[in-house]
Amino acid sequence: MFEKYTNSFLKDFNFESLLDKFTQKEFLSFKSGDIIFSENDDVKDIYFLLSGEVNLCKRKNKEETELITTVHAGDIIGFCDALTTKKHYNSAVVIKDTNTFAVDKNELYNVTSKNDEFNLWVLKYLSNRIQRLE
Repeated sequence: MFEKYTNSFLKDFNFESLLDKFTQKEFLSFKSGDIIFSENDDVKDIYFLLSGEVNLCKRKNKEETELITTVHAGDIIGFCDALTTKKHYNSAVVIKDTNTFAVDKNELYNVTSKNDEFNLWVLKYLSNRIQRLE
């Protein structure tokens, strides 16, 4: 299902099993140049990237933005924001047409409160993200 597997932790997770865990989900497509969410927007959803590429950027000042990282198919965006804050820390700008599986953040809370298997997966995913930063 994911077009790029190189650094994706999702490659190790059964996609159908992941889909079955959520009832409030939506498949969304974005074109190059689209903004999925902006810095300081309220966090509403998390996005599992099925295809494409997205730049995560942070405003330096009124005119300039700084590229934080580029994410690819198999990555998740908005995940850490949904777990830790009410607002997005950065902006997500599509650089290659992107298909996503969006999940309401409140449902993410519900699933993590009930599902030990999913919680273990979340811990592994976050550990993988930290390792990539080191």
